[in-house]
Amino acid sequence: MAAPFGKSGVVTFLAPMQDITDANFMQIVANRGAPDYFIAEYFRIHEFFEFEEHVLKAVLSKPGGRPVSAQFIGEDENCILRAIKKLSKYPIDSLDLNLGCPAPKIYRKNVGGGLLRDVKKIRSLTRIMRDNWGGIFSVKMRIGFDSSENFEDILSAVLDGNPDFITIHARTVKQLYRGECDYSKIKAAVEMSPVPVIANGDIISARKALDVLKSTGCAGVMVGRHAVRNPWIFRQISEALSAAKPYSPTLGEVRVYVEDLLKSVIASSVRYPDSRMKKFLNFIGVAVDGDGAFLREMRLARGVPALMGVCDKFMLGANENLPFPDEPYAGLCSRPNHENK
Repeated sequence: MAAPFGKSGVVTFLAPMQDITDANFMQIVANRGAPDYFIAEYFRIHEFFEFEEHVLKAVLSKPGGRPVSAQFIGEDENCILRAIKKLSKYPIDSLDLNLGCPAPKIYRKNVGGGLLRDVKKIRSLTRIMRDNWGGIFSVKMRIGFDSSENFEDILSAVLDGNPDFITIHARTVKQLYRGECDYSKIKAAVEMSPVPVIANGDIISARKALDVLKSTGCAGVMVGRHAVRNPWIFRQISEALSAAKPYSPTLGEVRVYVEDLLKSVIASSVRYPDSRMKKFLNFIGVAVDGDGAFLREMRLARGVPALMGVCDKFMLGANENLPFPDEPYAGLCSRPNHENK
């Protein structure tokens, strides 16, 4: 099956994010301007694997009428084969291999980003998946584990598996989400690769997307945490590509978005809905006010009513019609444990 790229050119993806990109969140984003494609949270593939119900629901959904790719994370070829056979029973067209997850609890198991230390294993996994999956097959990777010295070897191993396209986050695993992205590696991959390359990492706005597209020659962009902050980003990228003025939401519209997130969180019956909401609000908050007052008050709030009261204070009333910035304010961080690091 051919890769999902038509003659229209640039394609956009919502990145898979654990505990975020469920079916409800993808629909919330789609309601504000869907990307061309979604990739769901990963299925954990091991000896005793079962497809998690909420992930399967997301893969089978079609938010905004757009396709959703399944994603595997694992390192055992026999388990991967069993998972492919099981997945093939569902009406799913696309499958992605995760070689990029930077969470220490993941890479220490030699899966996700941890596999970037094992070129031989990468080559084996990609070949087996390509040979046994009849649909679209893609790989999401980073530029290396603790450095990019072996980037070309890693990329070569991935390409040996003949994927339909690859996505590259322009940081190493050890960088997590800190430090500068090295887009030169994406440009090098474009020059090496016979298949489309998608750029990922710090695509903070439509302006940044166009800059990365131009500087690397990539076929498209994947946006993760900045789509959590700004779910209109895919609409804005599409408009910018067509030379139209990108849509500019207001803080009042952001408050409506927050309400949609809250309804989704409550429907999921999590034990601490205020904690789950803070996962989203930490991303949103870096563009609410330049002083970081929203982030400080939101992080101190306890319970859903108090949390929503902080949102009302900063997003409604005199602030309701203020524009929501396209990019985060300088000096603010969506991950509290990353600040001043």
